[in-house]
Amino acid sequence: MSDYGLEDHYVAATKGTLLSLNPQLTIVDISHEIKLSDIAHGGYVLRNAFKKFPEGTVHFITMDSSRSLKNRWIGLTLEGHHFIGTDSGIFSIISNENPSLVVEICPINIETTYLKIVGQAVNDLAMGRGLEHIGRIITDHLQLIDRTAKITKKGMVGHVIHIDHYGNLITNIKHTDYLEIQKINGQVTFQIQIGREIFDRLHEGYDAVDPGECFVFFNSEKVLQIGINMGRASELLGIRMDASVYINFNIQ
Repeated sequence: MSDYGLEDHYVAATKGTLLSLNPQLTIVDISHEIKLSDIAHGGYVLRNAFKKFPEGTVHFITMDSSRSLKNRWIGLTLEGHHFIGTDSGIFSIISNENPSLVVEICPINIETTYLKIVGQAVNDLAMGRGLEHIGRIITDHLQLIDRTAKITKKGMVGHVIHIDHYGNLITNIKHTDYLEIQKINGQVTFQIQIGREIFDRLHEGYDAVDPGECFVFFNSEKVLQIGINMGRASELLGIRMDASVYINFNIQ
């Protein structure tokens, strides 16, 4: 996964370097359209993709990958998967678990092509070598705090954390939290508000409404999603990233 885009040679050069080290590698693209150095966007995509791969997969993340000496490269194991990328904090927002081991890959000086060193580390992990063989163990890697919805007995306040290719609004309001509040309150009615739009029901999916109408449901990732059937909700509703989303429970 990278923020390289697809117009230039960077993706092909990266794959070529890896295949030169080991022609037997199976390389699968997650995305190369991550917004430039946008850790939140990269974290969202990686969080929702990596668990779909077999355990033991090596995930190579090339964001913030300039040759600046401050961008050190790390490797870690998390939920049975291996990750290699810069120490940007992205790996701290893709899982609620802590990595079992984190290493700093051999420091890369300005005279070295980082891809050769990091590519060799990717290949070593893919071939079954342990993290301890590709770098020195560290404990000072960057850790970020992911944004979560605010929850009270009377309601929830979350935000739009992602707008997908179809213009759907993805929030950080979790289905488990919604169910917990409904359980406490005894299945009371509610209102969902985003911008000027107010909804009083949840739908089963995209096609539960007619074309041009809004839908609101908890998607396959179990977070609240708002969209328009056959339309782009972000544009038609005038909603941008980080917009507030409210669920208010009608408690007597």
